[in-house]
Amino acid sequence: MTPAPHETGALEFFAYLSTAQVALAALVLTIVRVFALQRYKAAVEAHKAVEDAGSFWAFIAEICESFLVAGVLVFFIIRPFFIQAFYIPTESMENTLMGHDTFDPTTGQTYAHAVHDRIFVNKLIYRFTNPKRGDVIVFRAPKAADSDDIALGKPLKENILIKRVIGIPGDTIQIKQVGPYDYVFRNGVQLNEYHNPKLPYSIKDPMDPSLNPNFKYGFESPVHLGPGQYWVMGDNRNYSFDSRYWGVVTRDRVIGKAFFIFWPLNRIGFIH
Repeated sequence: MTPAPHETGALEFFAYLSTAQVALAALVLTIVRVFALQRYKAAVEAHKAVEDAGSFWAFIAEICESFLVAGVLVFFIIRPFFIQAFYIPTESMENTLMGHDTFDPTTGQTYAHAVHDRIFVNKLIYRFTNPKRGDVIVFRAPKAADSDDIALGKPLKENILIKRVIGIPGDTIQIKQVGPYDYVFRNGVQLNEYHNPKLPYSIKDPMDPSLNPNFKYGFESPVHLGPGQYWVMGDNRNYSFDSRYWGVVTRDRVIGKAFFIFWPLNRIGFIH
């Protein structure tokens, strides 16, 4: 039996900056700005070195003010309510979102270059609408999805994961083997997701039936999605720890919709 994949949660840019640390940085910038303004005022009043010292301290004050305004906008307005940036640490959404080092111990593959996409997530959109089939969403996963700590026997935590929505409330999802591969059946209809020109995305490889004994949901019997329940899967199906292993995502756990890759430069583009 092929072992279940292990997966690390997506990392938010500035994920390790607490509100207290941001406030401390703002305080330091404010102190520097006040000091710079005082030096500038002293230089002007003394009528000496205004062109040099005065202008220098005025420049420092302006820089501090710019950082303060930008910090307030990003951390207290844009980040909580509009857009948040995340870093993709693993390969579970490849080839849609890349997340691998030069050697990937999970897959055993080697690559010429390490690639970890940085993405923007729209946090505003789901205040007005609900996730749709095919959306790539970021969400706070249940503790059962913490594959790393399950393997290590550590206390489980709620990671931030990114997956594609396959089923929405009212759908029935089941995984069935057809010939040499597995397929997702939604409401009794087989989904052909591997290089299907009718879809805006493709799964990386056909689904490997050797993983089936690991599945807790959707294989032996169909899963009926109730109100506020979503079935999510990674595009790299054979290396994604998703709803097949730990169940559904509830609506209250959804953070936002991934919509744009902003780094690396050769990967810039919208997410489909």
